Amino acid sequence: MIKKRRGIALIAAIMLIVFISTAVLALSVFIVSWYKQIDAEEREARCIYNAMAGVNYAIWNYRANSSALTNGTSNIDANNSFTVSTVSGGGAAANLVINATASSLSGNGRDVLNVTLTNNSLASSITLAQVIIYIDSGTKILDAIRINNSNVWTNNTNIGTTPVTLNMTDVVIPANTTRAVNRIRWTTSMAGRTVYWRFIMSDASTTSICIAYPAQVSSCTTPSSLTIKSMGKTTGSNQYRSVQATYNTSTGNVSDYDEIAQTVP
Repeated sequence: MIKKRRGIALIAAIMLIVFISTAVLALSVFIVSWYKQIDAEEREARCIYNAMAGVNYAIWNYRANSSALTNGTSNIDANNSFTVSTVSGGGAAANLVINATASSLSGNGRDVLNVTLTNNSLASSITLAQVIIYIDSGTKILDAIRINNSNVWTNNTNIGTTPVTLNMTDVVIPANTTRAVNRIRWTTSMAGRTVYWRFIMSDASTTSICIAYPAQVSSCTTPSSLTIKSMGKTTGSNQYRSVQATYNTSTGNVSDYDEIAQTVP
């Protein structure tokens, strides 16, 4: 009987050892798996934070360095980096504010007056290279355009409802500066007519179509934004996380801040 009990005790001991070993192994596997998951989540979090840092850096660089665009890879530290691709929409044209809220006629209705052009940029000058102009009906003869007390275009030209592009003397407007349109002179009265125009800038960007006359309720601007894509990475992992944001250069607001499933650039 004693030998039988000893045999049962031995079997029980072996089974207990096997059970404990299995439990310990299972717990070890669970801990390792859990650690790997935590590590992967931590790396993913680092990647998204790195990507967000890239967006913030691109905006800071644009503000601090005369509208410079950020592209390429930058190291945050020895283990973390971001790659940024920034595309500008609007160009120099987006910095021009055309104000015809006080527009009026003078000189027997031949001169359009009281229009101003403002460079809304706080850092960079802009250059107006050409003007596209047309009217709402009929045909009128345009005689001259005078800006900042200088004739930038002079030549009798028929202007109708089809836009006409005129090469004019470059008009440079320094940062945060307003220039007066001294007159848009026609050979006959413009009473009852609407004058439309837009400018082509030296960087080939084009403003929105604006009205020079009659007076408008608000000034005319061209929407501008930066599309910033940023990919964050961390060493020791092939993972990445990318985000895309839209930055309005006029208001300084960020919109459409979303994660994107693509590499950058």
